[in-house]
Amino acid sequence: MISKRIIYILILLLSATMCGKPENKKQPEITQISKIELVQQKYNIYKNLSLARQDANGFVEVDKCDSLLFSALLGVALPVNIEAARDSTGQWFRRPLNYEACYPNGAKSTISRDMLIGVLWYIWKNKDLNMAESLFSYGVEHFWIMGEGAASRIYFTPALQSVLAEIIYKLGGYNHYVYRALPQAYFKNTDFEAHLDILLILLKGELLNAVSDTEKDIIEHQRTRMPGNPLFQYAYHKYFDGDQGDTINLLLNTKYFPADRLPTTHDRCESWILQRDMGDDWVPCRTDEVPIIHSGGDFLFISHLILGK
Repeated sequence: MISKRIIYILILLLSATMCGKPENKKQPEITQISKIELVQQKYNIYKNLSLARQDANGFVEVDKCDSLLFSALLGVALPVNIEAARDSTGQWFRRPLNYEACYPNGAKSTISRDMLIGVLWYIWKNKDLNMAESLFSYGVEHFWIMGEGAASRIYFTPALQSVLAEIIYKLGGYNHYVYRALPQAYFKNTDFEAHLDILLILLKGELLNAVSDTEKDIIEHQRTRMPGNPLFQYAYHKYFDGDQGDTINLLLNTKYFPADRLPTTHDRCESWILQRDMGDDWVPCRTDEVPIIHSGGDFLFISHLILGK
């Protein structure tokens, strides 16, 4: 038999070994859930700070002639009196009517398809059937020439007509079935045109709960071409695998989207970074001057979609 003395010694040795062994505690991981919470926190911060970048009607970028596009997209997250850019006839303009007109001195047309894609997003997200029907009526009455200036800019294409008709139908309005069936055409564009293509594909996808193979091909092309663009990443993961981890990581990148303040020209030159290919627009500018504070609307727009607002 083992003596009590030996048992006692063994117990002491075992205790010493256990006490001397360092604890191997696993460090807490930043999970997908906690990252989403970080996006939500930044979203709340940007919403509060962006209010100061809006004018009396909620518009942003009013010193430029693309104000309607960015303000309409911001309008999915913040209050915007978007009708301030529409006159009594139903015609839309690039910024509110109380500002100097952009055409002919600041732009080549009074309105453009770019601006109206933003209006379509605003209408859909705010479920404004009256605004949709007004836009449709104006288009029909004017043969889809939506303003003055360069014809290539002011024509409301069949692709846009189709999406507008689908919005009206989905909001409970009249079934313009001929317009809803109009064909779509896409090209592998770059820079701001790529931004507009993906915006339109995403909006159509929301309306139909699906995208076509051609549209998926465009999404994949743009995401592969510009993987650092959160809009392209969001579109890709929405329709390919449903995992928005890459998009979330981009939104949490403080180089382009600071955590506790709005981005400025000392962070990146472009105010709405989603519309530009990576390059000079993505790097700081005006570094020797007082920085211009951006609206943060680009972050709010994508975050709004990610968070399922």
